[in-house]
Amino acid sequence: MRVFIFFLLGILFISLQTTLFQAFPEWVGVPDLLFLLILFLALYFRPWPGAVLTLLLGVGMEVFSGHFLGLYVMAYLMIFFVAKGLAGHFALDALNHQPPLVALSYLFVNAFIYLSSLMLADTPLSPWGWGIMLQRTLIITILVIPVNRCLFLVMSRCDKRPKKRSFFGQKKGNYYKA
Repeated sequence: MRVFIFFLLGILFISLQTTLFQAFPEWVGVPDLLFLLILFLALYFRPWPGAVLTLLLGVGMEVFSGHFLGLYVMAYLMIFFVAKGLAGHFALDALNHQPPLVALSYLFVNAFIYLSSLMLADTPLSPWGWGIMLQRTLIITILVIPVNRCLFLVMSRCDKRPKKRSFFGQKKGNYYKA
C-alpha cells in the first residue's frame, strides 16, 4: 500500500515538475520535488521496494523530459544506493544532515546528466549555467525539511492499520463492563 501511494505521489511530482513548474518565471526557479522524493525513499524505505520505486519514477521522468533514454534512471539509482549506503553508516535521517546531502547530491546528479548528455549529443549543448544550478540547489535545500515532514506524515498514515471489526460491523468486547 505504501509503495503504491508513493508511486502516485511521484507521478504527481513528475507531472507538476514538467508542466506547472515550467511556467514559473526563471527568477522564481523550478523546484525538483521528485529528487526530494528519491532521497526520502533512500532514507526511509527498505532497499528493494525503494529501488524499484526509484527505477519506475526514473523511467517516468525519462518519458516526460528525458533527452537520452536511461540517464535519469542511472542517476537516480546511483543517488538512491549511495544515500542508502551512507545512511547505514551515518545518521542521515536527522533533519539537520539532510540539506547538505540534498545540495551535494543534486549538484552531482545534474553534473552527471549534463556531462553524459554532452558526450552523447551530436550537436553542442547550451553551456552549464552555474547561476541557475545554484538557484535550483538553494530552492530544494530550503524545501527539503518541509517536504520530508509531509512525506513522513504520508508514510505514517500509510502505516496505520484500520481497526478490525466483526463480520456484522459490531465492536467486540463487553460494553457493560465498568
